[in-house]
Amino acid sequence: MLVGDSEGRPDESGLALTIAGAREFKGGLIVRFDGVRQRNAAELLRGRTLLIEQAAARPLAEGEYFLHDLAGLEVCTTEGDVVGRVVEIYEGGPGHMLGVDDGARELLIPLSQEIVREVDLKAGRIVIDAIPGLLDL
Repeated sequence: MLVGDSEGRPDESGLALTIAGAREFKGGLIVRFDGVRQRNAAELLRGRTLLIEQAAARPLAEGEYFLHDLAGLEVCTTEGDVVGRVVEIYEGGPGHMLGVDDGARELLIPLSQEIVREVDLKAGRIVIDAIPGLLDL
């Protein structure tokens, strides 16, 4: 497992870690790593992102996908109109948002079941229900 930044880029140091244990704490996790015994060394890892090779990830169930797989997909409406391409996935708050470049600006589209009707990775497409006002913001 590598240490990376919030954008999923590996740390320049190439630091690799092995998880020795973990427990839930205040909505997050406290993770213990092999070879990290000093509190000061552990504090340097606070807030960092842990990265794994995609091949080491658990198999996905039908209809599941990794957020990073959405980048670059074409977004179209249920009527077949092309909206643009996913250029960013924003995580946080009440839900994730897709940043979609329509050629003139970046639209923010909620990644929710009410809006996103289909994610087809093989076809490279996300189909959305463009409720009134969604594409006007």
